[in-house]
Amino acid sequence: MSTVVAMILMTTLWAAPLSSPELIPNFWTPVSTAPALGAWKIDKKQVSISGVSSGAFMAVQMGVAYAKDFSAVGSVAGGIYWCSEGDSQVAQSRCMGKPEGIDAKVQIAGAQRFASEGRIDSTRHIAHQNIYIFASPKDSVIHSGNSEKLLEFYSAFAPSEKIKIEKSVQSAHGFPTLNEGIACHMGFLPWILKCNFDTAGEILKSAYGDLKERGTAAPENLFKYAQSEFGDAKTPLAKEAWVYVPQSCQEGAVCRLHVALHGCQMSPDFIQDKFASLAGYNEWAESNGIIILYPQSAKVQGSNPYACWDWFGFTGDNYMTREGAQMKALKKMIERVSH
Repeated sequence: MSTVVAMILMTTLWAAPLSSPELIPNFWTPVSTAPALGAWKIDKKQVSISGVSSGAFMAVQMGVAYAKDFSAVGSVAGGIYWCSEGDSQVAQSRCMGKPEGIDAKVQIAGAQRFASEGRIDSTRHIAHQNIYIFASPKDSVIHSGNSEKLLEFYSAFAPSEKIKIEKSVQSAHGFPTLNEGIACHMGFLPWILKCNFDTAGEILKSAYGDLKERGTAAPENLFKYAQSEFGDAKTPLAKEAWVYVPQSCQEGAVCRLHVALHGCQMSPDFIQDKFASLAGYNEWAESNGIIILYPQSAKVQGSNPYACWDWFGFTGDNYMTREGAQMKALKKMIERVSH
């Protein structure tokens, strides 16, 4: 990872608060020609979520805050819940590069306190989730030691047999795939890495157990939808996002739902639909009746220029609870899909 790229990713953590009124009119463009997000028959006991980088932190936040609604959580190059404690400087220092400074007991106690205050679901629901944690020792953006802190967090709430950690893949920062993206050691746009490792498949197998073999994705089953109804100027969300709907689900079968969250610089402004089309989830989805929802965060000049998901508080102090702006938006999308 070059110094320039590392600085690009870190710059977003020094951003001005999104609440600055002069910033809001510059990015919020709710008009979209894409259709509204559809609804399908979903087994609500088999809803899972995963993410990479900022999306991994967000997936963990969603899995903790709405613990009773998720059967599984996957984190790729992410870290512990409430790592930044709402401080962008902490996010940049401890949470990205110096995880040895993280005391997981603080985050464990924080989650317990938020639950007792009714700001997140009871932590007892975490015990029922399947957890998948991926971290590469070669990741120079999010230090792999973060995975140990995340493991410590989950171990406080879930039995060890529910948690799987993968640290053997020597990849740069990004999302490893079998054969899509750039060279595995590169770590640059589109942050999709050709590593001969099927991260999406491992996440979905961890979530749902035995699956049918990876199939062939049908490009016509990847649908664009408008996101404006799910947020406002303080959320923020990209104008449009994608959802992959296998043919069987379109024909009325009861399907499972997985939410896949991109990382910084992986939104439409930077890589178009590459995460939604190349990450590898769709191939497994088609042969196993799994709908894949690909929400998209938005870049905001000054507060979130690289379209990260909010894991350090740029949308407000409640970013990691059920009242977080992006958290509520994602929950609304899940509820829409889940007919």
